[in-house]
Amino acid sequence: MVVLNGLPEGMRGVKRVYDEIHGYIELTKPEIDIVDTPTFQRLRYIKQLASAWYVYPGATHTRFSHSLGVMHIMGIMATKLYREGYIYSKDDVQLLRIVALLHDVGHTPFSHAIEPYYSSVNPPLTHEELTKLIVLRDPYIRSAIEDNGFDPWSVVAILEGRHREPLFNQLLSGDLDVDRMDYLLRDALHTGVTYGAIDVHRIIATITVDREGSLAVAEKGLEALENFYLARLHMYRAVYYHKSIVGYELLVRIIYEKLMESYRDNVLASRLATVQGVRKLVEEGKIFFWHDSWFLGLMVEALEDPSVDNEVKELIRAFLFRRGYKVIVDYSRFSDDELEEDDEEVMKLRILSDKLRRYVGGDRSNVMVFIDDIPIITVEEAIRVAMDDGSSISAYNHPRSLIKFMPRRFHVKRLYVLSSVHRKALQFTKLMQV
Repeated sequence: MVVLNGLPEGMRGVKRVYDEIHGYIELTKPEIDIVDTPTFQRLRYIKQLASAWYVYPGATHTRFSHSLGVMHIMGIMATKLYREGYIYSKDDVQLLRIVALLHDVGHTPFSHAIEPYYSSVNPPLTHEELTKLIVLRDPYIRSAIEDNGFDPWSVVAILEGRHREPLFNQLLSGDLDVDRMDYLLRDALHTGVTYGAIDVHRIIATITVDREGSLAVAEKGLEALENFYLARLHMYRAVYYHKSIVGYELLVRIIYEKLMESYRDNVLASRLATVQGVRKLVEEGKIFFWHDSWFLGLMVEALEDPSVDNEVKELIRAFLFRRGYKVIVDYSRFSDDELEEDDEEVMKLRILSDKLRRYVGGDRSNVMVFIDDIPIITVEEAIRVAMDDGSSISAYNHPRSLIKFMPRRFHVKRLYVLSSVHRKALQFTKLMQV
């Protein structure tokens, strides 16, 4: 039987909010205290899928609603495991819900699009590291955690996957985790990509723990598990790495880099231009403004600023008026092997990009190579299937599983050009017989 309530007996919700995916979600006092902070409210203004709404107009849902959904699923799963004796206290259930609620609090504006700017500097700062920094140093979030009797370091331990209870780490960051369950459901609904839907109730109903203490799914839930992996495959291809969506994220990344350089005299932008500046803003409790709307406003401001280069303004207009990057060559495909550094097609794209830049002229950003290697199924980390005799086996190796027939990785290998040089680039590819 599916446990629809995310709270065990004796834990009381003090507020209910209605969610389009899960229905009513109950929040406890510690959760309300966190949600009501300016730092967490910032997530209302960060879209879950960055620029995907340029392709799927309904994809305007936010990190805020996703975070509530992840907390809710975590509550349901933790409550089920608490009732079955695998989680020992209600305080642990509450801790897991707090961790799930905060797992994305460190996302930058436009989600993953801007993150490479900070991960490429020295010292780098990923959204996971920013989340840790916020939990430990943001005065609003830290106080909300501590005032309710919880330790911010315990939250960080689970976020980093190093808590003394391995089960806690697997619930948040395993191959079948609460984060993926919510974003697959939510992203499929808002994009309309129906083949991304999963049967989360069936998965939760069959979730268990094997002899070794690892998260597992009972054998009767194998079909729901297969669909979960298949949904991931479809969503990576149709949404997360959709050629146009990636093109707009590349454009956002370049604009952000150039505006951080152009606006060294802007009080806020100058502080956000460095990791040290971001850290200081976190410690001062002043990152609540750092969201999509702020960056869009900065772009509009730049259009009227005579000190900003015309090339930067053209990039901004390209984004605001939906004239983003277009794919000129695409070698993307599914594979069972990791993408090699000396991959022949990758090398070909890099050589081609250099020639194409010389052909079309202008700024280097007119031509962009995008390479990524996305794991769909990691055999060593695949969720385990619990057998009737108490043993367990990797879902990948189960004799009745279809998972072994699915591709393990998605190689994305593309050459992009700005819309303004697209026609000229097409002439080039015809000349080169690409």
